Amino acid sequence: MPIGIQICSGTEWRAAKPRLAVPSDLVQLYPYGEFFPSTVGGRDCVFFHSRRTKTRAAGACQFAIDRWQVNPLIVLGTCGGVAPGLGVGDIIVATKTIQYDCHDRRPEMGHTVVADTAWLTLADLPIHRGPIASADRDMTFDILADLRSQGALGADWESGAIAAVCALNRVRWAVLRGISDVPLEPGAHDARRQEADYKSNAAAIMASLLDLLPRIVEGVALS
Repeated sequence: MPIGIQICSGTEWRAAKPRLAVPSDLVQLYPYGEFFPSTVGGRDCVFFHSRRTKTRAAGACQFAIDRWQVNPLIVLGTCGGVAPGLGVGDIIVATKTIQYDCHDRRPEMGHTVVADTAWLTLADLPIHRGPIASADRDMTFDILADLRSQGALGADWESGAIAAVCALNRVRWAVLRGISDVPLEPGAHDARRQEADYKSNAAAIMASLLDLLPRIVEGVALS
């Protein structure tokens, strides 16, 4: 089985392709965006793009499981910083995902999915371990206190949905994201600054993640 590498936003995907030096004739289309096969760390991989939002991310994840039979699936991308002490460029590996815009909190509905990364060797990598929160919205200053009370280190749009789909399919999964922006104060001005920070930092974060990827993939235990 190949390893699936899911990259969600268009900004992240556009930064990843030249870094991977993938020939243009290998890039193909599928219902959710682009994909291409590649070999990383001696392992067969499928890189695929889903674009943002939980719906697209979950659908692309299920497609990858059904069509390419990926297992495990690794999410690479950016996130907003939540935990005090973390800053732009810090990399988080999710110990669980929390969908903070989900109002049905019954455990079986996938609001929270706990990660089991025993199959993944991450020793000596420059990462922080902790929960990642997801919602179909940009994180803002007013939600920070609630996310911090749940122990979240970062926040994104898609990881919670991807984790839920993988769990339902009994597919191993991991989420690694770098902090691209941190909300400092409420208001429209801060929202514009966050967007600018995201756009200016995304390429460097994807480069850092892709530089780590061979070591990550080499440490994946065979199922």
